[in-house]
Amino acid sequence: MVEENSIFLNVLSKNITDISPLYCTGYPEFEFIRNYVNAYGIKSEKDYNLILKDKDYSIIKNMGFDAISIWDFRRGIGGGYKLKNNKHVDSWGRIYKENWYQNDGVFKHDKILETWEHLTLPSKNDIELLKNFSKKIKPKLDPVLSLPGLFEKTWQSMGFVFFSKCLKFNNIELIKKIIQFFSDYLKKLINTLQDAGIGIFLVADDCGYKNRSFIPKDIWSLFFFKRYKEIIDIVHKKNQKIIIHSDGYISNLIDVFIDLGFDGVQSLEPSAGVDIFSLFKKYTNQICFIGNIDVSELIFGTPDQVKNYLKELIKKARKYNSLLIVSPTQQINAKVKPENIKAMIDTTKLL
Repeated sequence: MVEENSIFLNVLSKNITDISPLYCTGYPEFEFIRNYVNAYGIKSEKDYNLILKDKDYSIIKNMGFDAISIWDFRRGIGGGYKLKNNKHVDSWGRIYKENWYQNDGVFKHDKILETWEHLTLPSKNDIELLKNFSKKIKPKLDPVLSLPGLFEKTWQSMGFVFFSKCLKFNNIELIKKIIQFFSDYLKKLINTLQDAGIGIFLVADDCGYKNRSFIPKDIWSLFFFKRYKEIIDIVHKKNQKIIIHSDGYISNLIDVFIDLGFDGVQSLEPSAGVDIFSLFKKYTNQICFIGNIDVSELIFGTPDQVKNYLKELIKKARKYNSLLIVSPTQQINAKVKPENIKAMIDTTKLL
């Protein structure tokens, strides 16, 4: 059972507070960490218990974040196989050339699902490492375990063109079987992570482009609503929390996420057409809004621009009694200006 004793969990649990928590969208790129540490003298606590997969999470805590997404436990190490011409298939069934996804996959028929052995759960050793880390990091910093998304993994494992043809020509049985395949894996993964003491999860499942959804809302609901409801119920039965992450335009899906029972929705990209202020007004405190600080603003903007936007964001959230956790829309990469992240953290702590 999750102990609701942190500011992050309080807000995620629909408790309005006077302070907005700060969420870090995965461990920042190492070059950014170096730049930030050098600029502001952030110190590592040099505690091996706070280091996981060569990442020092004491630095993230000392920067001022309240929670962070951890991506390293979505699957076991390795998996997949090589193809010709520098191409390879990863454990999810996606075809890559060197490091680039080719918008194609190998799940073209249901027989391949029956013999697929490339997708495995994290090892027992990794789970033990995570279990020890989780005990030591909380309540200093809430770990949020990132999970694979059903929609994203389904179309990527099939390939964009083939997935689209299956939708158009009514080959829905194959799509459903692939969704079931990933759903079964996701349930096992959640159970494994729960055994490691994890109680907050984030499903990474991009559902939008800029200014429009990837597929129509009714089709998304037809294929994914039931399976996600089963997954969310597994989490909620242990009084734990689950967030949906999606880049792109997702404003028209917020009511679906609420009906499903997601505790929060993360990213909420302004540059993709998401107007969070209208979402505050429409949905108030029905779901926790996480994000909305556009990475492009953190790269190209100034500290004053970041401060002014944050002041308006927090002011409007409070006006509409909305639940807000401040975070960048995506991972903090090497191009992000350290002074803009400092402004984001300091302004949020002061307001």
